[in-house]
Amino acid sequence: MTAGIGGGSVDDPLDPADPVAPAVVPPRTPARTLADRLLDGADFGVLAVDDRGLVRRANAAARRLLPGVRETELLPGPVAVGLSAGPDDGPAELELAGRALRARRQELPDGWVAWHVEDVTEHRRRLDNLLAERARSRFLATASRRLGLSLHPGRTARAVVELASSELADLAVVVLPVRGGVSEWYACTGDRVASSGRTDVAHMPAELRDALAGVAGGPRPLLAEDLAGQPWAADAPSAAALISLPGNGVPAGALVLLRHEADSAAAPGVDKALTEEFAQRSGLALAAASLYAGQAGTAAVLKRSLQQPELPRVPGMVFGAAYRPAEEGLLIGGDFYDVLVGPDRSAMFVLGDVCGKGVHAAVSTGQLRQSVQALRRLDRDPVSLLRLLNETMLEAADPEADPGFATVVLGSATPLADGGLELELAGGGHLPPLVVRRDGIEEIGIGGMLVGAVPSARFASRTVRLAPGEACVLYTDGVSEARGGVDGRETLGETRLAGLLTGAHVMPAPAIAERVEQHTTRWLASGPHDDIAVLVVQAPLVLPDPSGPAAEARA
Repeated sequence: MTAGIGGGSVDDPLDPADPVAPAVVPPRTPARTLADRLLDGADFGVLAVDDRGLVRRANAAARRLLPGVRETELLPGPVAVGLSAGPDDGPAELELAGRALRARRQELPDGWVAWHVEDVTEHRRRLDNLLAERARSRFLATASRRLGLSLHPGRTARAVVELASSELADLAVVVLPVRGGVSEWYACTGDRVASSGRTDVAHMPAELRDALAGVAGGPRPLLAEDLAGQPWAADAPSAAALISLPGNGVPAGALVLLRHEADSAAAPGVDKALTEEFAQRSGLALAAASLYAGQAGTAAVLKRSLQQPELPRVPGMVFGAAYRPAEEGLLIGGDFYDVLVGPDRSAMFVLGDVCGKGVHAAVSTGQLRQSVQALRRLDRDPVSLLRLLNETMLEAADPEADPGFATVVLGSATPLADGGLELELAGGGHLPPLVVRRDGIEEIGIGGMLVGAVPSARFASRTVRLAPGEACVLYTDGVSEARGGVDGRETLGETRLAGLLTGAHVMPAPAIAERVEQHTTRWLASGPHDDIAVLVVQAPLVLPDPSGPAAEARA
């Protein structure tokens, strides 16, 4: 104590006689070493566990990734279970707090274990997306290949439902557009059990009618009661979706996808982008198939009208024919024949060769046959009929197109009282017919100019009588000019053809025509050839009476 001013006293802090209060020292935290800083700066977790299972070191990333991990404590149960569940020779995969982790084990001295923990959530998500995209691409590539294999509407629809049921639904149904109040449907299950049928438009759900009409577009859900009564929905589905299949301006059909699982997450349309892309490709394939089917049907009708007609049965005469087009896949060509029956037991027949080959020539032959059928009602004389046909072809010719013409033999056949035939043959620049007689072959030179080439063309005619069994053979240059033989360049020619027909008077007309065609085919071998047409007119063979004199002599 010391005296203060004014007689007072003050404490002297430096007075050694006074006791000194101890200073309060805050607790010291362990100094962070460089190794600590390096571990905490790492973006992956590092965890060290001693031989007793106590956590001896966990960096910041480990504490963030492994909830509940604290130093000097045992590992939390979920963490311990996840780490111990990994394989002995590989990393452990575990899910904690919504994160995907990969932990690699490292053995340390004294029984310690170190775990290197990595967050692979984003990596796994990218990998899953990549695998899903590859699966989608693989499915769409497979779909494109399958859908491009057929242009038949039914087979294409069946391919659509088989593909859809394998990837998008437990049951897939394609309903084709309504025709005549009825629609065809095709269905397939995931077990590849296929079915098909027809349904009346009045029994369709309104949503399905809208999809077929193009009112509904992308995938839309359907209720189980909406599908009640549909033949392809016998088992009530837990989820269903409907999508219109786009076509050429109008829908090519509708696709219905059904699931039977109770889990709504498995409902169709989860992968909306994949479903829409598949529907787009399916619609285009169905539209192409439908368009092709319509065109093929039209072409088939037109082709039937251009094909060679069936020969009629005419009392007192026999006809036979053979035909082989140059383009055999078309079944039509530039050669033609026809037989027209008259009201007076007579018949008119024609064989010709239009310049050109293939479809264009076949169209010309169809026009020629129709012209002959119409013009014969105006005039039955073969020469007059050729003149009318020549004028008709010239009037119908396109002035900007190449000039067209034809070689034609046109004739009429009238039965005779003795069983023979009288033929009136008119020629329009065609090869001379060959008559098969009992004593040999006779060439009938007619002459005449090309039909449809020039105005005021001149045509000639010949009258030929056939005894019973004798035949008149008309043929085109595809027979006489057929190239083949040993070197493949020798023509068949009229001489070989006449030799082939020698003795054929004992054969019926169809057999004679077939003989000529088959021999010509063998002569050609596999080489290219022109159209081949043969028409045979024959007086019927007279068979001996079994009870006549010859039979009595044999007895």
